[in-house]
Amino acid sequence: MDTRVSAPSKILAERSGLYRTPPNLSELRAQAVATGAEWLEADLGAVRDKAGLLSVLAAALRVPAGFGANWDALADSLQDLSWRTAPGYALHLRHAERARQALGPEWDRLIDVLRLSAHAWRQRGKPFIAIIDGAQELPAWP
Repeated sequence: MDTRVSAPSKILAERSGLYRTPPNLSELRAQAVATGAEWLEADLGAVRDKAGLLSVLAAALRVPAGFGANWDALADSLQDLSWRTAPGYALHLRHAERARQALGPEWDRLIDVLRLSAHAWRQRGKPFIAIIDGAQELPAWP
């Protein structure tokens, strides 16, 4: 009997973090789904300002009514997700290149919020990964 761990086990709390989009995104998505992680997508292609970014992310996360539409509210939502009951989360930020250029320093704030959120989930033993299109400065998915 083969007792090796299969590829789907790669979505683990220890790997919570931010990564650039891998060449074979469908494989990563399959790994996430196979491990029970919820796959969330936010299309940032039309985002040109902070308000637009927060709106797109709130919609992708399906945050409860009353979302504050500011960085603290986004951080709180990403670190809570109690209205979603998956054993882990994978957030894919699609078409992020133009949004990054348009947002300037606000993009850095988003990255900070995502990093803090991934750290919070890792501390709780639950996977949270953010996959970002065009983010060549981020590490590759392991």
